[in-house]
This record gives sequence, C-alpha cells and structure tokens, in this order.
Amino acid sequence: MKVKGLLINVLSSSHKHFESIIREGLWGFPLDRANVNRKRFDRLELNMPVLLYFEHKGVKGIWAECRLSDRYINKEPVKYWVLNPIGYPLQIELEFIIPKEVLNDGLDAFDAVTPIKREELASGFNIPVFRSPSDRWSLYVFGDPNESGVTYPYNKFKSILDEFEARNKIMKRPTKLDHKTIQDLIYDIGQIQGKYPEKEYPIENKLIDVVWRRTAKSVPYMAFEIHISGNLHSDLIKLKHAYDLWNAIPVLITTEEKVDEARRWIEGSFHEVKNVFRILTIKDIQELYESKRKIKRLETKLGIF
Repeated sequence: MKVKGLLINVLSSSHKHFESIIREGLWGFPLDRANVNRKRFDRLELNMPVLLYFEHKGVKGIWAECRLSDRYINKEPVKYWVLNPIGYPLQIELEFIIPKEVLNDGLDAFDAVTPIKREELASGFNIPVFRSPSDRWSLYVFGDPNESGVTYPYNKFKSILDEFEARNKIMKRPTKLDHKTIQDLIYDIGQIQGKYPEKEYPIENKLIDVVWRRTAKSVPYMAFEIHISGNLHSDLIKLKHAYDLWNAIPVLITTEEKVDEARRWIEGSFHEVKNVFRILTIKDIQELYESKRKIKRLETKLGIF
C-alpha cells in the first residue's frame, strides 16, 4: 500500500447533514459529471488517516482526526441527509481518533480540540484550495501526485497531521516511564520535530524501538533503542546494524545506572563507531519531551508553529 491520507471538507458542524458524522461516523460524496469524486473515491483504502475540515463555533479549520473504517457505494436513501437522501452514494465510515468520544458526546467533543485554522492551511501549509474565498463539500486525496485521483503529495498531509496531533494528542504529562511510554515519547518528539517517526521498525529479523526518517520513503536517519533490562550487548548490536545498513545515528536510551556499562561496551566491542553512538538517559528523554511540550503549547497559544 502506498502512503496516503484523506482530507474532507464537510463545511459546518451546524449543517443538518453533519448529524450523520456524529451519530454514525458516516459521510458521502456525489457522483459528478467530470467523475472527479469517483476517481478520488477509488483511491481510498481502509485504515488510511483522515482529517476533517469544517466550521465549528465560528472557526474554520481541521477539527478532527479519524481512521477510514469502511468505504462502499450505496444508492439507498440516508435518513440524515434530508436535503438529498440519495444524492451521495460514494459513502465512507469513520472511526474518530481525536476527539475520540464524538459518538457519545456529539458536538461537545469538539470543544476540547485546538484546530488548525483555515488561514494556517492556506499559508503555513501551502494548501491552495484554502486560499479560495468560499468552501464546498469535497475530498482531497494526498499521496503520489502521479496517480490519478491524487490531489496533493503526501508530505503535505503528514505535516498537517503531525501538527494537529502535536496540538491535541501529546499534551498530557506522562505518569509512568516504562518501556512503552518512553517509546511513545520518542515517537511524539519526532512528530513535533517534523520527522517521520515509526515504532517497531524491522531490521533483519529484529525490531528497532523507534526510528526517525526525513521523508516518508527514506531510510531511517536516527535509530533509538530503549534498554531498561535484559541483554544490553544485544541492543547495542541492533543499533550498530542500523548504522551499518542505513548510516543512521544510533541512540541508546537507558537508565543512569547503566550508562557506564554502555560506554564500556561501545568503547570496547564497538570502538570503530564509538564517535557516532549517542547515549541518553530516560531522564534526558523526559526533559526533552517536557521542553518540546511547553514550546508546542506556547506556539499554539500564540497561533504560530
């Protein structure tokens, strides 16, 4: 599957048709003479990320992140779309991620969201359609621009998605610092940095905890392995392989008590690459995350990013 994302303009949370979204996560698109919607609809894939744009309480922008859970053609009437019950046969179903409780809380769920505003999409992210003075129901597919039905390159979508998640998903202070939490922090820091992070990245027959890539299609340029317990030498070997395969900067995250042992291994068995290895403590990652979190919160407050 090629990397893709979907942005849908559903106009307004006060529109009558919007009820289908907050009741069932259901939305649809018309068939048009130029077949534009069908070409874009045919590019949709299950589980692809979706961003919803609409006006809510007088503010136009990205208000929700979803996952595409289903797509189909339905020519039967839809009870929510009273203005045209059979006019939108290209239908999709969405699972809300941010905010998560839409199906339970309805419109109130969006009150806790910090949106990416229309003017930011037009200027900061350089999405031409949002420079138009008017909005209309539409869908925009992000992926390989050489494919029919793809509107914009995926890297634009990735930038918007990362910014939306940075404003709304990673603002919680971690309450525990186990392996998974540290992995999540490194991933979230990568998002804030505008990288392409990925967890459990395959390397030969093993997995690296987190990698950062410069683009969606590039190999990792940083590899992070978290060591709290277990075989330290084995974790260092994985990082050495990441350097050998991808020229990725190898970064070990460990406890303060194990830093000296890690240095001895690196200066011994891995002495030929000791200058490229990085050793960070769990405390270092926590402090870096807290700093990034504060900066992101301030940028959001000031309306900059």
